[in-house]
Amino acid sequence: MNIQKRLLGINVLANSAEPDEKLISYIRRAGFDACFTGWSEDAFVMDARADAVAREGLIYQSIHAPFHKVSRLWEDEGEEGEAYLSMLLSCLRDCKRLDVPIMVTHPIIGMDRHNPTELGVRRYAVLVEEAERLGVCVAFENLEGEEYLALLMERLGDSSAVGFCWDTGHELCYNDSKDMLAFYGKKLVATHLNDNMGRTDPTVNITWHDDAHMLPLDGIADWAGIMARLRRERYEGILTFELKIANNPGRHTNDAYQAWSAEEFFRRAYERAVRVATL
Repeated sequence: MNIQKRLLGINVLANSAEPDEKLISYIRRAGFDACFTGWSEDAFVMDARADAVAREGLIYQSIHAPFHKVSRLWEDEGEEGEAYLSMLLSCLRDCKRLDVPIMVTHPIIGMDRHNPTELGVRRYAVLVEEAERLGVCVAFENLEGEEYLALLMERLGDSSAVGFCWDTGHELCYNDSKDMLAFYGKKLVATHLNDNMGRTDPTVNITWHDDAHMLPLDGIADWAGIMARLRRERYEGILTFELKIANNPGRHTNDAYQAWSAEEFFRRAYERAVRVATL
């Protein structure tokens, strides 16, 4: 990796009291080169985000597709499943319209789901076919329910429109620190770099409460090892971080961030990003 030329990116904070345009200006002021946002069905909202990114001279690295009901793609044969696919297609078309090269999507949501279906593969195949037509990459993220990601990569991974988004925090608390890059590193197109305290209670079922999205070096992740694995895969893309200020329910991992403004959070996040990039 060429440290001097390494581009750094971060998410626009969700659920912030400040408008996205202001957050995007903080991201640029902190020193970042790129950012990513979520998706809204409101074209005015998406246009405003894209305008703010361009105005600040940032790279619009990706759009994160909605995921809260993504299990319907696999399980609902009727209108709800088709409606969710339609929503993902709309997000994909916004990526094309706004000149955003990557749409990140979760393969599944739900800690107790381990039964991928042909229905889900067929629907994701429709999404990938449209991505090929548009010239946008669909980046599948590692989460719980590894079977879903594995099946999608097996069946659709040969497409040039399919990529992998590596979430280091998910690997730590959902994938039991399994080396997900060993499976999908050749398709790596995006990163969600973040830290957490791992699976805090292995005697209970995995929950999203451990997915803290802490600043790098605040948790237990092996950042020297993370960077070594990125070098192993010869990844030269943007180092994108996915972080948040708030605690998850019943957790205090992010307590130190509560006293910071959003602007200070991004400034400190950039300092950590630089430290990680130089490991």
